[in-house]
Amino acid sequence: MSNTLLINKTFKFNQIQQIRLVHALAESDFAIAIPPSEDSKFSLLKDKFEVSFSHNHSNSIDITDQLQIVHSEPLTSLGSVSKSLVFPAIIPQHCRSMWQPKRRFRYSFQGLVTQKRKSLLEGWISKNISARHKLPNTNSRIYNLRKDLLSKLRIDYTIKKNIGDLLLWSSDRGRRFPIKAWDENYFRVLANSQYVLCPSGDYIWSYRFFEAALCGAIPIVEKSCKAYEGFRYVSFDDDVRDLAWNLADAEHNYALCTERITISKAELNAALMQIVEPLSASQRTLMSD
Repeated sequence: MSNTLLINKTFKFNQIQQIRLVHALAESDFAIAIPPSEDSKFSLLKDKFEVSFSHNHSNSIDITDQLQIVHSEPLTSLGSVSKSLVFPAIIPQHCRSMWQPKRRFRYSFQGLVTQKRKSLLEGWISKNISARHKLPNTNSRIYNLRKDLLSKLRIDYTIKKNIGDLLLWSSDRGRRFPIKAWDENYFRVLANSQYVLCPSGDYIWSYRFFEAALCGAIPIVEKSCKAYEGFRYVSFDDDVRDLAWNLADAEHNYALCTERITISKAELNAALMQIVEPLSASQRTLMSD
């Protein structure tokens, strides 16, 4: 297909849904052009997955208005095709290749420990591991001064510790590009975990839920939501001490997740063609006037 499809600056390229969607579009037979200013955000994806974008914007067809992301749902739309999230097919394939036959971590949590999450995690730890363990006070003046200093030096502020059977990795790595687009160590921990704690983010649902499912870990969620329907998971309110991870649940979640968040190349090409044809016709009309 000869058309170059442009995604312009109004798309922002700040949310991980946007990055995953653009990466998925690059798996189509169309050349995808993005603003040069956004190119660095994809540097790790280029190195890891050999994703490439066109920088020839002349005579390209702008499809930005045909891409819609509603973070609260979640909902990602490409023309008439809508899914909760859209991932490129290569990421589930890569995650599946990382699965470990014997998972090193019974439980894991990786992410930013906000004050709200601190209280939630401490309650879960007290119930399922030990009441003796306390997490760092992320609201303290010393904590924030140290974090701000390291941030200015471009050094990750990381707390990585084992609390009984829980690996806790508190970090803001996942909020900064380019590592926001791909953190290999993060996914390796997921693929080596039996269960992953998935507290809610800005909304009830969490990226971590879907990423855990792709990596074969069973999510432990703060609250259920429509996006989780059909998956096998447990709740923060459940007593998980006697639960046993099993491959059947992991395979079920992986298959369902892959089905729901990826678009086959044929479907992707067809969806883009439906977008391109009327835009191309409109562009030709404007040029002839």
